[in-house]
Amino acid sequence: MIEERKLVGRERIKGTIIFVCLLILVFTIVGIRFLDVKITNIELVDQGLYNIVTSKGSVTVSPSNIIRIERTFTKAAITGVPIELDKIYTDKGFIYFSSSDQFAKVGQAIANSVDFYGLSTWARPNTTLQTVQPYAYAIGTPKSSIPVIFLLVFAQYLSLTIGGITLFTLISPISWRRNHTKASSTVAQESNFTSTEEEYGVVAK
Repeated sequence: MIEERKLVGRERIKGTIIFVCLLILVFTIVGIRFLDVKITNIELVDQGLYNIVTSKGSVTVSPSNIIRIERTFTKAAITGVPIELDKIYTDKGFIYFSSSDQFAKVGQAIANSVDFYGLSTWARPNTTLQTVQPYAYAIGTPKSSIPVIFLLVFAQYLSLTIGGITLFTLISPISWRRNHTKASSTVAQESNFTSTEEEYGVVAK
């Protein structure tokens, strides 16, 4: 009885941890969406010089600022039309747009200015995901907001990790107890059946 109370208490603690992790996850998602900077237009200023207009101001970008390019292809849920999603990492933040945006052609021209073959992933020599990580924020984001964004992303990953591990440890004992209960009931039924057979054998004698 005492052991069952301890198990129930541990399950309540784990459930509370999962609930807190979910709250942190929702908070971080809302916070990142609130701090996200949208691109409203991309303009060609001069040969090889582009002006990225965002909701927080404009930023000038040249091919020398580009670090990494990621191209993915998907289809619209309703129409099924193929859509290209491009993410261009620069040393001023990343530029993210789809082929359905009005400035998509200019954005693709920025990517093509360094990636001449339209590769799904392009990066400068000696560039890794670790070297790109410091620029993983939307271009035009105020400098004061960048540390907050990275803090929210870290809290998001941490809550997912802790919540996932806690959920796994919560489910495992429950499934183990169910299997143990089934095994115990099966053994009990078999022992009852055996004792019944023995009784019938004694009566027959």
